[in-house]
Amino acid sequence: MNKIFTSLAIAITAITANAQVITQNATPNTVSATGSVACGSQAGGYTSDNSYYRVFKLADYGINYDYKVTNVAIGVQTANKTYPVEFSLSTYTGTFPNGTSSYLSGGMIEISPSKVGGMADSGTSYTQVIPAGSTFVLEVLHDGQANTEQFYFGTNAGGQTGPSYLMSEGCGLSTPIATGTGALAGFASAKWVMTITGVNNLGVTEIINSKDLQILGNPVKDILRFKFGNNVAAEGVEIYDMAGKVVKSTSSKSNDINVSGFAKGAYILKVKANDGKVYIQKIIKD
Repeated sequence: MNKIFTSLAIAITAITANAQVITQNATPNTVSATGSVACGSQAGGYTSDNSYYRVFKLADYGINYDYKVTNVAIGVQTANKTYPVEFSLSTYTGTFPNGTSSYLSGGMIEISPSKVGGMADSGTSYTQVIPAGSTFVLEVLHDGQANTEQFYFGTNAGGQTGPSYLMSEGCGLSTPIATGTGALAGFASAKWVMTITGVNNLGVTEIINSKDLQILGNPVKDILRFKFGNNVAAEGVEIYDMAGKVVKSTSSKSNDINVSGFAKGAYILKVKANDGKVYIQKIIKD
């Protein structure tokens, strides 16, 4: 299955047809010169034990199938030399950080001064399948004390659709804490820039958040109305709840869908069009 993501609230940037990129950053791949936070020693010139987290849910991106991760990319605000940082992916059950994680796999990302202000990634050799329906955690960890390495995670001032978390036992943060809260209340600007690229093989091109599919009033009350801006027509509609369950399916070619019986909340709209593509938008039921 091919997937094309355009600028997003739930997915990102226009990319090649076989790739799917997910992020919680409103302005992905943009790294500010300031705004990060890490445990370390300014006098010693290093950052010590720091683990950076984001929690992703496949259903939030309209992905209801196995998602094969092929690349992990992170922002770099500060790097004083070349060194690796470690990352890991785990599925997660419950509410982070008090639930249960199940480690999947991990790898290394090379950090260097040349990558400051931009992105560093895991390259082309890493793959990991995230099972359909999963919530999963990306953790990036680094301890630069032994080798006097300084690493500040890339951030930017844009919005985020999920919290950024930091843990550092060396600074008394023994469990992950969302930036801007608790002991990190003074660091609301620390919004980790992370993107995850994956692929699928379902044989259908899906276009997420395309401007060609326009929702006429969102939030939606009783009638969901949409239209296309590229001279195509609907051939069928599916609506999913945020757990990935189909709550409505119709082969009607109508652009008006009755959702009066839906509970308030977020849903994923998928419209199959007569150009052979499936257009996806996130909707809010009021």
